[in-house]
Amino acid sequence: MKAKHDTGYKQLFGHPELMLDLLRGFVFYPWVKNLDVSALERINASYVGSNGEQRHDDMVWRLRVGGQCIYVYLLLEFQSTCDYWMALRMQVYTGLLYQDLIKQHKLGRRGKLPPVLPIVLYNGRRRWSASHTLSGLRLPQPEGLAALQPELKYLLIDQNKVATTLDDTERNMVAALFALERSRSRQACVEVLRSLARWLQAGSTEPFRDSLLRWLSGCVQRKEYMTDFVPDEEIVMGNLTLDEWTASIVREAKQTRKRERAEARALGLAEGKAEGKAEGKAEGKAEGKAEGKAEGCALGRAEALRQMVARLLVRQAGTVPPRLAARIAAAPAPQLDEWIERLLDGAAAQDVFNTK
Repeated sequence: MKAKHDTGYKQLFGHPELMLDLLRGFVFYPWVKNLDVSALERINASYVGSNGEQRHDDMVWRLRVGGQCIYVYLLLEFQSTCDYWMALRMQVYTGLLYQDLIKQHKLGRRGKLPPVLPIVLYNGRRRWSASHTLSGLRLPQPEGLAALQPELKYLLIDQNKVATTLDDTERNMVAALFALERSRSRQACVEVLRSLARWLQAGSTEPFRDSLLRWLSGCVQRKEYMTDFVPDEEIVMGNLTLDEWTASIVREAKQTRKRERAEARALGLAEGKAEGKAEGKAEGKAEGKAEGKAEGCALGRAEALRQMVARLLVRQAGTVPPRLAARIAAAPAPQLDEWIERLLDGAAAQDVFNTK
């Protein structure tokens, strides 16, 4: 999956329907079979470590299994290379989660830490070769110290390696999304779209349908062999045939991008003019009023662009990291324009600002 629709992918896993399908289809523990949507509750995953670093990119779900709660820490990895230190990262994130639960007094009546299911969802093409355990990252310890070492093991779901059978009986949406990402031909892509159309007809919540259609708009656009797609049979999606549905997805994506660009430019122009006039009037005397207006207009436009960059970052990541806020504050208008274009195209912030 490309960086340009990482945000939409994360939004999909913010819906309990999709999270349930991920667990049922790819987490093979006996208790998973008895889960239903009502057992899942997404909780706030924004918390701050001792060094002031805020975590906001990951998904944390609370599951009710029997009489206790299990916390599922879902880390969505959209990088193309394997992260050697993933077990250590997950150990740190789990510790932050536990600290937050203690701070918020959410440990339950017995005051014990809940079990955690750490999941790494990986989509890179290269084989994941990093250790799944923290012990696999350590040097051998002297005799007697093994029992005193911290340990953690995460569950890796590599979407390019797992089986993705599209079964109308099971109707696993996650399997369909994995299959769509991996499809390399029009026929394979169309088969997945047909399955999705049938399953969505059978029933789903409107918020989930909306998120899915937004994500599909980006996915379909990236597949060159789908640009002139015409199906060989009619599949109804609501009151639309499959080709009409697919065309509407592409059309919606293009219109959205066009509208967002227009809003960004309009905001920059309007706020730039307003601030420019104010500054020009305040600073300009008779001989320098024109120059003051022009300079103020330019400064106002740059400030409006900075606000737009910040808004796009908040929409994508939930916040503006301090290190990026400083860069945005110092950037000239051309650089801000470039960042806005890339963010509107769906590029991930880490790629736009080279913060990998």
